[in-house]
Amino acid sequence: MYFLDTKMHVVTLSITVFEILMLFFQVIYFLQRTNDKKRLLYLTLLILMVLYNLSSGFLPDENLPIPISLQNVTAYLVAFTTSMYFVYYFYRAFNLRLLKFFATFGSLVFLLAPFLFLFIVPYYITNDLALSRKLTVVIPFLYGIAFIVATTRAFIFKFRVKEYSDRSKFELVIAAYVALLCWVTLPVIVFFGDYQVLEHTVTNSGFLIMTIVYIRSSIHQSRHEYKMLLASANGQSQQIESNCKNYGLTVREIEIVELIVTGQTYRQIGNNLNISQKTVARHVSNIFAKVQVSNKVEMINKLEARMQF
Repeated sequence: MYFLDTKMHVVTLSITVFEILMLFFQVIYFLQRTNDKKRLLYLTLLILMVLYNLSSGFLPDENLPIPISLQNVTAYLVAFTTSMYFVYYFYRAFNLRLLKFFATFGSLVFLLAPFLFLFIVPYYITNDLALSRKLTVVIPFLYGIAFIVATTRAFIFKFRVKEYSDRSKFELVIAAYVALLCWVTLPVIVFFGDYQVLEHTVTNSGFLIMTIVYIRSSIHQSRHEYKMLLASANGQSQQIESNCKNYGLTVREIEIVELIVTGQTYRQIGNNLNISQKTVARHVSNIFAKVQVSNKVEMINKLEARMQF
């Protein structure tokens, strides 16, 4: 079953829609943590996967005012670009130094060069897409096998030095490895023909598993950060209370200090403690005198600091 009058199968479309939704939420998460370089690497890979699905799903389309040959070249260019970045992603995201050759010189020689000389050149000479497709995938397939072997060795080394002892990191590594195995099957499928559903199901299934595990890892990280924030807030509250006692503040004055730290106004403090604003102001004046400050900012900074005697 195909989507409307296009060559995009509904299975490919469903996978693409899911990945676009994941992209939307991941972009929001990244904008909250723009210094997260690994997430940026993952976002780039996710964008390329979406483009790969769209280009190979919709192209070629006779209704477009673009030559069919150029459409085919574009679709395969996106696929090869995604493959090259897939290698680079493993190298950078997991800090696998043993893969440096594959991510740099290797990708140019064994992925880009075959695309240029074994796909584009034969295709424009013979106009035979099937022949060009078979010629261009042999070297990338052998390159993919070599890359799997190198990646396996790199991961084993990381496990030996216990760099992936954390469970969430371990799950992400395993999921990424499965995604790699699925992606390496792409040249085999392409060699035997144009099987869109099989191609996109296999190549995307591993990536979708990695995406799900990545989301789980993000949730785990967020929960950990929240617990750390609560612990920090509790520690800060205890520090303020301890300093208040050291400065000889009464129980009522400590209550007022805690409410001031939360950003409440004199009126709000009075309503919470069932006292008038004038009474609050008088207590605050006494607090300033005891802590030896002239405003709320100085008071908060002084009470949050560790006492040195």
